[in-house]
Amino acid sequence: MSFFANELRRLPGLAALGSLLLTLGCGQHDQITSYTVRKPELVDPTLAAKASAPAAAAPDNQTLGLIVPVGDMGWFFKLTGDVQAVEPQHEAFLEFIQSIKFTPPPDAKPSWTLPSGWKELPGREMRFATIHVASDAGPPLELSVIPLPNTSKDTQKYVLDNVNRWRQQLRLPPIGAGDLASSTKTLKVDGHEATLVSLVGKGSGQMAGAPFAPFAGGESGSVPKDHPPLPAGKSGGSGDLRYTMPAEWSPGKPNAISLAAFKVSDGDKQAEITVSTAGGAFLANVNRWRGQLGLSPIDEAGLAKATKKIETLGAMGDYVEIIGPENAAKRETILGVQAEAGGRTWFVKLRGDSQLAEREKPRFETFVKSLKLP
Repeated sequence: MSFFANELRRLPGLAALGSLLLTLGCGQHDQITSYTVRKPELVDPTLAAKASAPAAAAPDNQTLGLIVPVGDMGWFFKLTGDVQAVEPQHEAFLEFIQSIKFTPPPDAKPSWTLPSGWKELPGREMRFATIHVASDAGPPLELSVIPLPNTSKDTQKYVLDNVNRWRQQLRLPPIGAGDLASSTKTLKVDGHEATLVSLVGKGSGQMAGAPFAPFAGGESGSVPKDHPPLPAGKSGGSGDLRYTMPAEWSPGKPNAISLAAFKVSDGDKQAEITVSTAGGAFLANVNRWRGQLGLSPIDEAGLAKATKKIETLGAMGDYVEIIGPENAAKRETILGVQAEAGGRTWFVKLRGDSQLAEREKPRFETFVKSLKLP
């Protein structure tokens, strides 16, 4: 069972689109292929109990953490704060860790690209760097980057000990080595195997107990790394995300954020489509997307004008189209949908060449509408 499911339950996510198939070119009908993808499940009965607990008993603090052993050092990236402030930063945090690069050994020092609204400050004492993350819920959050010696030849024990250290800070019980795979997500960061955790608890500024569902580890509920398509019509069970993929799209490679990924191209024009779960207010996510295209943020009034409704996952989602500046060297468009379904926040997003995005817009909307939860 996957540790990240609880996070998906509370959180972030993505939406979905469409039922109408377009006819292109010679007027022949496009063919579609149906797939299913396993959805992470709750890994611990205590997590399910937390899900039904009254709001007053909900956890107060949250930690998003990444551990990257590199040579004789372990690099620790940790964002901690009030759950209401940290939760909206999930997708941005994942975007940040995917940008991390290390210099060649023996130095092996990290560099990165900061998401919009993040500001790097000089390191101090043990810290290699401190990053301030702007928060609508109050003062900026702090993301610390700290290197710690890895003197153990047992990397799994090294990771487990530090995960339990974070859990203890949040007044969470320790886990054993057998629970590590189902309570964390393993991914590659610049070619190095890394461990990602999301913890929620009532400690003095750290959290545990609920990682991101999109990263569910283990065999149950995980998405294969190469995302091979399943035979049309094959059901993955009650825990499946179902959708119909347009024939013009190809399966993509899911990253740390996505539950499903696709790609489409036309010559040198390309676009990527992802389905994921994360968190945050719709306005904050839309402004982050606008920042990715070099556009200034909008306010609630502007968001209302730019948003329309679309059916997806058995609910009504919010749908925006964001087109980059005309004078951009490479003009891009983002089609983004955010919806609440199954106790999670879902995101469906197409990003790519503006001309290609305009062509694929009807197919994207059809795809979004095809997304279903049992």
